[in-house]
Amino acid sequence: MADPNLEHDLAAIIAQIDECGYSVIPAVITPEKADEARTVLETFLAAEATEDTRAAKTQRVGRIAVKHPIFLELMTHPLILALWQRYLGEDVICSTWSANTVYPGHDKVGWHADFPYWSIKPPWPMGNFACQTLWLLDDFSVENGGTGVMPGSHHKLVPPPVKNEWIDGAEIMTGVRGSVVVMHGACWHTARPNQTQQARSALLGMYMRPCLITQEDMRAQLAELKEPSPLVQHLMGANQWRPTTVGG
Repeated sequence: MADPNLEHDLAAIIAQIDECGYSVIPAVITPEKADEARTVLETFLAAEATEDTRAAKTQRVGRIAVKHPIFLELMTHPLILALWQRYLGEDVICSTWSANTVYPGHDKVGWHADFPYWSIKPPWPMGNFACQTLWLLDDFSVENGGTGVMPGSHHKLVPPPVKNEWIDGAEIMTGVRGSVVVMHGACWHTARPNQTQQARSALLGMYMRPCLITQEDMRAQLAELKEPSPLVQHLMGANQWRPTTVGG
């Protein structure tokens, strides 16, 4: 079991996830650490921008585990691992690890649940199988497109009833950079319009039980890392069961 930050009450966080589907954990890292990660991310945003991302006013950066050590450091953060080890099992692995940036003027609403739920025909299985982790590299506010979420929707075990309309009763998650939002993977959520003149960025880390297929090919990325630690090897699927033929 990872050693959690004792300033945070894991039992209380888990109770919030169970009830509401998500919890905002303040001050997991310092604002200065968040600024450092965002500065690194901005180099990849600039290098990987395309006409499509500029038109969409949103941009994903993938394979961040192999692009800079700071992202690997956050993927293995002791508090986050302690939380998901308690909630999903000590053998939890990372399903996907990327970054998402919403630029000024982005105004699309797209309600969804996360992988693997969108790949499963509903009703979805009950229980805790996969959870999302959003690292706030900028302050999240109503104005800059803080993520919208429907409290309790993870209990419904079905996709959102609408995609491009705001759902009555939904909330907007806000928080200071350095905070982390932890969320049940079946919880309905969506990006919100960015009405400011500044981009807002987050890192997205999905953690799941190792019996499931990961969203990304994490083992392929693992092969690119030089001398990864045993923890990194495990999180990126080195110990995950691989199919064989029964009896030979």
